[in-house]
Amino acid sequence: MSVDTFTSRQFNQDPSSVKRAAKKGPVKITERGVVSFMMMSIDDYLEVSGKANSICDLLSAPKTADIELKVHKLNTSN
Repeated sequence: MSVDTFTSRQFNQDPSSVKRAAKKGPVKITERGVVSFMMMSIDDYLEVSGKANSICDLLSAPKTADIELKVHKLNTSN
């Protein structure tokens, strides 16, 4: 996985280039030659953080519009 580096000025002037680079791998953003931020895709972030998508994230995904979800009410009066 390659890591591209952009200055904060480059990021401010052309954020689309930084976002395109982040689709390929993490991106370092520097201020005065020092790395101050990292940008990565959400998929990369979820992979390195060990976090899974929530059910809301999964249901709002673009390809889930035609999926029917049936939720049954739990009977909690015992």
